[in-house]
Amino acid sequence: MAAPARATLGFRARRYGLRCERATLWLFWLRGWDLVARNLKCGRFELDLLLARGDDLRVVEVKARAAGAWVGGDLALGFHQRLRLQTALRGWLERVPWPGRITFQRVSWSGWRCRFHPQERWDALRLG
Repeated sequence: MAAPARATLGFRARRYGLRCERATLWLFWLRGWDLVARNLKCGRFELDLLLARGDDLRVVEVKARAAGAWVGGDLALGFHQRLRLQTALRGWLERVPWPGRITFQRVSWSGWRCRFHPQERWDALRLG
């Protein structure tokens, strides 16, 4: 039996990532968060999930890796990608000012196990 083509593997990975994003959205919804935007394009960058609860805005980055992958979703967010996320959020905040608290949280998936990482305050991004 031949190995799957590279395009097939990429398609499966994207489909798995979208499923994990959808599952993450449902988990936040069960905790009382409402969806503001999903896969929001801000220039060249993209924010996976923007959620709101009261006057809190949370940026959620979902990292999904197959079970047994070389690098898990826990380690998949580097410094430069974090800067890109902050740039995208700053661009969105220029168009839609947010008066409340702004936080960031990463959710990583390994197979079907999910881990919510500690949230971070990103209120300083409001400053021009």
